[in-house]
Formats: sequence, C-alpha cells, structure tokens
Amino acid sequence: MNHSEDRARIAAYYDRLVEKYGHEPQAADASSAASLEVRYGALGEVGDLSNKAILDVGCGFGGLGAYLRKQYPKLDYTGIDISSLMIVEGRRVYPDLRINHKNVLDLPPEPTYDVVLAQGIFYLLEGDTEIKAYKLIRQMFALAKEAVAFSALSTWAERHTAGEFYIDPDKLLVWCRQLTSRLVLRHDYHPGDVCVYMYKGIQYEWTK
Repeated sequence: MNHSEDRARIAAYYDRLVEKYGHEPQAADASSAASLEVRYGALGEVGDLSNKAILDVGCGFGGLGAYLRKQYPKLDYTGIDISSLMIVEGRRVYPDLRINHKNVLDLPPEPTYDVVLAQGIFYLLEGDTEIKAYKLIRQMFALAKEAVAFSALSTWAERHTAGEFYIDPDKLLVWCRQLTSRLVLRHDYHPGDVCVYMYKGIQYEWTK
C-alpha cells in the first residue's frame, strides 16, 4: 500500500469520526480532552515558541494550535490535515486559526517554518509502516528551520490496540540520528507514547 492509498483510507476514517462525534475528543480518536492536552504539552516543550512560525501536521480541528496560542499569543500557526471534515469543523470552532486541507508529503521540501509539530500521525499507517513513518519524519525535518517535535504510539506501552502501528523507540533514535545528532527522546509524559525533539543547529546555551 502506498502513501496515496493510506491518505484516502485515513482521511475517510477521520471523516467518519467527525460525522459521528462532531467536535469532541473522540473525533480525534482520543479518549479525552485531558489525554490530548498531555500530548500537546509535551510537544510544546520542544522550546520557546514565541513569535515562531509553526506547522502542525495532522492538525485535526486545530486543538494544538489553540493550546499553544494561550501560551504564545504571537505564534504564527498553520495547521494541515488530510481529513476535509476535520478542516471544516476546525475552521468553525477556531476561526482565527489558519488550517488547510493538505498532505505534508505534497509540500515542497524546503525550510519554510521555524518548528514543525505532529501529534499521533503514524498509528494508522499500513504496509511498510516503518519506511512510511521515516519518510514522514524526513519530510517534516526538511520543512523545519529550527526544530521538529512529534509523538507516536510506543512499543514500550503496557497495552497495545490491535491494528495500530507502534514505533519502537530504539529504532526511532536510529532513524532520527540519521538526520541530526541534536535530539531528545521522551517517554515520561504518557504511558503509551514516545515524543522526539529534533534540532537543527544549536538552539540553547547549556550551563556547566
């Protein structure tokens, strides 16, 4: 199965959830608003996002954008998602956010945004899942001027759901190390998730 087949299937999956749940966490395939905010918090800790241009890949309704705007009012946010109904509903709920019906793999691979973020965009991939996940990571890194932060379901999770793709954190480090040695892997904020920060250049002054 190629990326275009994945795109159609995953977009239809989320369209059905929006039709069923409307603007509820379950439409984003989340158990609760609290579980989403925990993940948003981890992504937002990639660095100081003041006045940064942010791309949110798989933005859904734009919940991450709304969350970050509370901390960084001048943040320049753009969200993209492959579910057309997610975008329609997101624009209704968050009319002040810039969200578009696009696929990240269709964007020109050049640094356009300061930071690229993604929450849970891998778990519905099918067939050659590791190759596809790495392709998405590589594309996000190409689009970022400063940093990338993304989260995924982890094989270290105590519970697994059949039919969902879980990323091995050990392999994830190997993949990301091919792109940059300046990275952080977190497995401390949610029992089922892994979060990675990838940096271009030296972002912080470390004190001895």
